[in-house]
Amino acid sequence: MRHWQLWWHDWVLAARQDPPRLVEGTMLGLASVLCATWFVSQQWQFLLLCLNYIIGAIASILVREFITPSAHTQPIRLTAIFSLVLLLTLTHFYFTKVLHFYTGIPLF
Repeated sequence: MRHWQLWWHDWVLAARQDPPRLVEGTMLGLASVLCATWFVSQQWQFLLLCLNYIIGAIASILVREFITPSAHTQPIRLTAIFSLVLLLTLTHFYFTKVLHFYTGIPLF
């Protein structure tokens, strides 16, 4: 029980000190769970919801760094933008592959 109290105390402390990072971390944690669920079930709804959480977290990170820059603003912004571009590119390839599989439309 003491372990859970310590965990809850850390969670509350993080929420008080930096609420945007707590929200971003929660969104990325939920995205990880949804991605694992999608990997097992292969239902596109889980993938789409996972992508929405990730895009929302990346947008939140970019806005937070734009409003209140941290000591590591440049690497954080570059990582967020690179992650967004990579995510959108891989999503495009996945949905193109699925579209080709179900409709027979040529890929390119």
